[in-house]
Amino acid sequence: MKEVRGRILAYAREMLKGEGVTGLDHALRVWRWCEFLGGGEGVDMEVLWAAALLHDISIPGSGRQEHHEESARMAEAFLREAGYPGEKVAAVAHAIGSHSRFGGPDPETREAEVLYDADVLDFIGAIGLVRGVARGLQGGGYTGDVARAPELFEEMKATAGVRLHTEKAREIAEDRIRVVEEFIARLKDELEFKC
Repeated sequence: MKEVRGRILAYAREMLKGEGVTGLDHALRVWRWCEFLGGGEGVDMEVLWAAALLHDISIPGSGRQEHHEESARMAEAFLREAGYPGEKVAAVAHAIGSHSRFGGPDPETREAEVLYDADVLDFIGAIGLVRGVARGLQGGGYTGDVARAPELFEEMKATAGVRLHTEKAREIAEDRIRVVEEFIARLKDELEFKC
């Protein structure tokens, strides 16, 4: 299994090359969250390793629209070719296919719930603020106008933490959302020249 793990990492690195917002660094942070959230929960960590590293692999080639479906298809084909255990391939594909907050089916397995939560946690808090600005600039939804930044962050906050599945993730999200709220308040104060 160690050899397959290495092939998964190499494939993720290749597929995510050049992707700034949802690149390999994001995939590896999602994996770390999966380890943390899934620890002691009886989840299959091999499924989570593959799902975390491969969950956004279609974005550089085909964009964010329906990326959860395309990434699941690509991961399934790659894993079968790589000799990944057959019963785990479907579990990885389901987790990837249900990880998006913006579409796709609801997670139906504990592994899928953990991946979903891990991906959300990487989009809130301080890292989330940076990723939100980068994504907005990259996708054209944000021009860089600082006066509009509080609105961007409010939109991000509204989608974060609303459907988290694990208690650990809910607790962490609460703290990270508080960080975002404090930052928004501070930014508004500075924009209004309040000292």
